[in-house]
Amino acid sequence: MRISTSQFFQQSVDAMLRNQRDLSQTELQVASGKRILKPSDDPSASVRVLNLNESQKRLEQYQRNADMALAKLDQEEVALNGIVDLLQAVRELAVRGSNGTQGLADRQSIAAEVRQHLDSFVQLANTQDSNGEYVFSGYKTHTASLSHDGVGNFTYHGDNGQRKLQIGDNREVAINDPGTIFMDFAAAAGGTTNIGKVIYDLAANLEAGNPDLDALTDIDTAFTELFDARSNVGARMNAIEDQKIANDSFDLALADVRSTLEDLDYAEALSRFNQQLTALQASQQAFIKIQDLNLFNYIR
Repeated sequence: MRISTSQFFQQSVDAMLRNQRDLSQTELQVASGKRILKPSDDPSASVRVLNLNESQKRLEQYQRNADMALAKLDQEEVALNGIVDLLQAVRELAVRGSNGTQGLADRQSIAAEVRQHLDSFVQLANTQDSNGEYVFSGYKTHTASLSHDGVGNFTYHGDNGQRKLQIGDNREVAINDPGTIFMDFAAAAGGTTNIGKVIYDLAANLEAGNPDLDALTDIDTAFTELFDARSNVGARMNAIEDQKIANDSFDLALADVRSTLEDLDYAEALSRFNQQLTALQASQQAFIKIQDLNLFNYIR
């Protein structure tokens, strides 16, 4: 079979270009640290890498949700702690006011302190987060949770909703508690009452010079409601922290799998680079020598 000069020339050029392409591919791999530079390099692995990337992005969103949930629950916990502290102070004032040695002026002075705590309670019940949303209003985050008409009537304006955030593939967590936790618990005198009314009635009785014997029982009942709510908040915060650790572990596992699929084996790549460079140089040298050969080189 005869090989024409043009055919030989084209074959030699194609071989050099092929060697250059392979060498360039390896250079890009070494520079990027990635074995897969485009999907066609390994279609099956590319699809798996895309799926892993999506899973990691989803985990990142879960972690952001978890941080947001912790921030909101932390604000709720601070507010609840504030209400517990003021109720403790109110209880001490109720004990002092029930002492038989206290006269009218003394009880009126105690009542003034109780009313200050009442104002603080209303403010804490209407706590807003950093986004201006009311913590204890359920789904009605832009509606003030509690109002007082000034004569002992307290109205809750929120609903019973608990907003939730997803912090894992199969896990959601409530990030608030409705203000119903302050309302409608059993009263010592019968029926139901609420924290605001307990404090208001205590102040009113003391102003009239009368001890409020039911106040201590009602405050203790309110404590039970608040302690339960605070305990639930703490349990949710612990669950979020546990889920964050689980998400981090899962993310690390996904990163390891993705690294196995797409990261470059530098030792193998550098060895291949040297082989390809040698092959390219050899093909170039061979082409230079052979392209100058003609019949006169043999008969001179």
